[in-house]
Amino acid sequence: IREGKEFYEKCKGSEKIKTVISPDSSVEMKMVHVDGDSLATGIAKAVVDADTAEGVAQLIAGLDSRERKEGMKERGIIEYHIKHANSHTLYYAQTRKLGYLLNQRDWRTKATWKKEENDKIVYNVSDTKEIIDEYPVKDGNVLAAAHSVWIFETLPLIGEIPQTAVTFSTKLDLRGNIPTTAMNFILKHYLSVVSNLRKKFDKSKEIDAANRHQIIDKIAKIKNKAIKTFEEEFKDIKGKVKVESSFPMSETWLNIVGSGKGWGKTTVKINADLLEAVAYFWDFESRAQQNTSKDVER
Repeated sequence: IREGKEFYEKCKGSEKIKTVISPDSSVEMKMVHVDGDSLATGIAKAVVDADTAEGVAQLIAGLDSRERKEGMKERGIIEYHIKHANSHTLYYAQTRKLGYLLNQRDWRTKATWKKEENDKIVYNVSDTKEIIDEYPVKDGNVLAAAHSVWIFETLPLIGEIPQTAVTFSTKLDLRGNIPTTAMNFILKHYLSVVSNLRKKFDKSKEIDAANRHQIIDKIAKIKNKAIKTFEEEFKDIKGKVKVESSFPMSETWLNIVGSGKGWGKTTVKINADLLEAVAYFWDFESRAQQNTSKDVER
């Protein structure tokens, strides 16, 4: 555990690690790799809609879950073995096919977790020789090395939904001359476990709904009314053209002025009351808006 925390601090303080585009916009990823080298380091961060214990339990239980077994072939896992030492430690042996005409890689690791103050949990996974005799490396395979540490830290609740800051730091050594393209793909795939964990507990709809109800309460308390009505503020524009849409529940009108300027209007009926609809569009920080806006930065 101590070694895991030291490794985490070292990764966090590294100036060489650069941000990369993550397949999951809710997961921040950073990586560093030198072309031809077999060693690479990466960090992935996300907020998970679960408490710290649930997060760690999912990782441990997921090692031998039905879902993992069904996806073994897709993830290149040919064989794996789990041996529990006690309630805090287990051994994990696996063989993986990496592709890129590379030999299969074997891993022999030891995983240990510890709960600390404020429900913080450290989960350390590192190489071990303690099971190498019981699970020897197969002929033709290469024994790879890896050191990974998970840090789970409690965040304030959103409504009644627990929040956990998850940081996954890993150093991967595949042993051999590895092209940058292959290493970046493999490491990014390795870091995607954080995205899988986030999606497993995702409660975005419930969180957005809780925030909308708070906005609705604030709107309901407003006593000052606008002097001008909506119709007076936004008069109809001449020359508008109706757009034929494949969505029959809406009507869209456009008027392209030119020079990068245009006017548009869409009317749609939704199954929600007035204030809830207003609150949905007013909540610019909602997860729904972030997922649909495709903003590069906000």
